[in-house]
Amino acid sequence: MGKIITVLIVGLLATVLAGCGPTPGTSDTDYAAKYKAAVQPLAHVARVDASYKSSGGIGRSGDVFLHADTADRETMMGLLRDAFPAIVDAAAGDPEANPAIQVISADGASAVSPTDLGYSGTGSLTSYRQFLGK
Repeated sequence: MGKIITVLIVGLLATVLAGCGPTPGTSDTDYAAKYKAAVQPLAHVARVDASYKSSGGIGRSGDVFLHADTADRETMMGLLRDAFPAIVDAAAGDPEANPAIQVISADGASAVSPTDLGYSGTGSLTSYRQFLGK
């Protein structure tokens, strides 16, 4: 009887812990590809570098770096205004993460980020959603 209870407890614990991980079938590469796809078609995007990393129990982070086809700051800001909510919308339903978002000029000399839009939060998806009113 004691062995049966032990097996049941271990099975229950395994089931509960399995629910704590990322969405089944979704890898770090899948998340990065999804965020990249959300912004790749936007005007003035020359290239997108996106990464995503799950650090077991520590959290998730990532980068979405949009390389613009221009060095004009106003055009880059317009791209950021379109890209920022597109990335956050693409992340709907995903585990909490802290993705860095930047638009980098064509010459690599400058960049804009959500702070240039007045954002001053923690860099988490939840904080981004609150700022964007989503």
